Amino acid sequence: MKIQIDLKSAACGLIIGVAAMFALGADSSPSNQVGRYQIATGQNSSVIVDTITGKAWGFQPVSTPDFKQDRNFWDAK
Repeated sequence: MKIQIDLKSAACGLIIGVAAMFALGADSSPSNQVGRYQIATGQNSSVIVDTITGKAWGFQPVSTPDFKQDRNFWDAK
């Protein structure tokens, strides 16, 4: 059994495949920006800050006298 590959069709398929790879790889969503979320921790507290929107979430462990926690601190950001 002899298989013949059309060079023109193979080249066209390769170009389309590479173009599709670049199109799928191009993502401009803001959640993929490096450094968007900053985390600061102290002895008794932690804060997550979204540097684009300015929204912040704070947390203090239960063992501290002034226990405070944002209700969505542990949610996905």
